[in-house]
Amino acid sequence: MRRFFRKIMQTNSLKITGILLAGGMSRRMGSEKGTLRIGNSLLYQYPLAILEKFCDEILVSTCDRSALRVDHKKICDEVKGIGPLGGIYSCLKKSSSELNLVLSYDMPLVNESLFRLLISEREAYEIVLPAMQENRPEPLCGLYTKSATEVMEEMISNKDFAVNHLLTRCDSKIVPISKKMECWHPDLFLNINSKEDLKRIPPGFGK
Repeated sequence: MRRFFRKIMQTNSLKITGILLAGGMSRRMGSEKGTLRIGNSLLYQYPLAILEKFCDEILVSTCDRSALRVDHKKICDEVKGIGPLGGIYSCLKKSSSELNLVLSYDMPLVNESLFRLLISEREAYEIVLPAMQENRPEPLCGLYTKSATEVMEEMISNKDFAVNHLLTRCDSKIVPISKKMECWHPDLFLNINSKEDLKRIPPGFGK
């Protein structure tokens, strides 16, 4: 019954909020990685541009209001020091939409086709995540519904901060990504965490 009512709510609502996760510490990079220049733009501008194509509202998860120059609302974690779960939870609470697309600001190769796929697969699920490898979903790139905050609150109270643990406690769906799909790229979910990771970006990207 709970899933039935969520399905009605999602079908009748076209509004989508985008959540850009920009709260990483950039320890391995040694500086604010989001402002690294890649091609003609800064690193964070690539995932932000993808969210802007789909979303009516953008929330940026960060407590540093000076690092990223964006016009979108910035949300500081309500509970600090608990990793990505804190950012997703805080932004979902502030979101004006039931449907939310979450993307980390250090994943420049995620494309529009992937989010179109996830949206088409959402049905009445609370969480829809892609996975390049079996049993290894990408929790920082996916679709989350606002109703998932109920479970997140319980997890935070129990000091369980692993985002992947949400999948067994919510109505979740994992979408396998294969070479036959339009969104396919071998480094689709590349996270830029070090200077070595920059070398994996395709030549000419962003130019």
